[in-house]
Amino acid sequence: MSLAAQLSELFRGDALDTAEGSERAAAKFVQDTLAEHAQGGAEAQQQALADVVDACVGEHVAQPAAAAVLGALTRALGAGPLDAAVRQAALRRVVDRTQQRASAFETVVIDARRALAALVAGDGRPEEAAALLQGIRFDQSQRTHSAREMLAVHMEAIELFLAAGRPEQAAQVQIRAAPLLGQVADPGETARYRYFQARTNELSLKYIEAATMYHAIAQSGAGGEARQREALERAIQCAVVASAGPQKMRVMADLHREELAAALPCYGLLGRMVQRRLVGPAELQQLGGLLEAGRDSPDAAAAAAAAAAKAQLLDHAVREHNVFVLSSLYANMRFENLGRMLGVGADEAELLCARMIEEGRMKGRIDQVDGVITFEGAREVKEVSAAISLKSQAAAAHHQQPPMHFREVVAARWDDRIVRLCTAVEEAVDLLIDRHPVYTNVLFKQVG
Repeated sequence: MSLAAQLSELFRGDALDTAEGSERAAAKFVQDTLAEHAQGGAEAQQQALADVVDACVGEHVAQPAAAAVLGALTRALGAGPLDAAVRQAALRRVVDRTQQRASAFETVVIDARRALAALVAGDGRPEEAAALLQGIRFDQSQRTHSAREMLAVHMEAIELFLAAGRPEQAAQVQIRAAPLLGQVADPGETARYRYFQARTNELSLKYIEAATMYHAIAQSGAGGEARQREALERAIQCAVVASAGPQKMRVMADLHREELAAALPCYGLLGRMVQRRLVGPAELQQLGGLLEAGRDSPDAAAAAAAAAAKAQLLDHAVREHNVFVLSSLYANMRFENLGRMLGVGADEAELLCARMIEEGRMKGRIDQVDGVITFEGAREVKEVSAAISLKSQAAAAHHQQPPMHFREVVAARWDDRIVRLCTAVEEAVDLLIDRHPVYTNVLFKQVG
């Protein structure tokens, strides 16, 4: 008797007219089939299961009976005694053969895709697993699905895409998931979704946005102190590798004010950057394993490549930060000296400065003939300081308080002192370079 005939015979009788009776008969048929081929080889098992799937989608088996058997088979293959490769092959057969009749086997298609995605993800292929979940189109469904069920599938797909390092695909699924958050109204899922958004920005190299989102997650307090620490660590990581500029300084200043951040190992480096101090290789050691890249990737080669790329990105970010700091300390500098302080050649230092000026992250003018850059930032600080001093003198002459808040007056006085100190240091360094060039070269190498 053919499989189609067996299935038709199996589902005859008044006892099987109910859904419960059909499910029991389908489960027994699947169990008997699996037991019959349990001792056979992998190829024989795959062929036997493929025959069952083909018989179910054939025209000789009623659709309710076929759906019941395929549903029972999908549940049994999700976690069964058979080899994982055999189960994957059988579930893939179910997905492929029922996809053309998705409206008739809608529940089977969804369950099979989810079961297959779990097996594929466990086999170290997160992107393929995420694509299987992304292929579940609830918007084309003919039956009603709960918002929680749809959100669970979308969130799982987002997590897998992010684990595979595919932020673009993760962002597409986030668009589908966003409207469901309000319907589910689950604070835990909302916090998880925001974390995925931050991670998507991080993988998309939008570090300022990612740092801001991670910081907001930490401030929300969702998930307890451990979750807050993790979010702050990622926020600091993103802020450190972000492109230098005023926006980065504002984000880092906000993070530096967090009480919980003071207990993190990278807090010293963060403080050094917030205070606009030069950062050297020794300070980067404070990051420890925080900047470990590619840890979500199951591929060792891909993880190593990601780690190397992240290290290169960090070096570039530190150089930009040091240039940004120097731009507020020096009126001008030769690219030869700047490159020595950054640990790069003069040409690379010039390109770095040109890019920062072009992108509006630093003010300055480059003289390519003389190989000199004139920083506008230091000149503006001096001008502002001088203007503040004149205002204070004028106000004192008229026996009036300066038109500034007390804290601003104190800050202005400190700014003036800092400018005078930096000017003195600059003059001393220039004098040292002129009179002792050999010693200066050795000193710069030690500092770098």
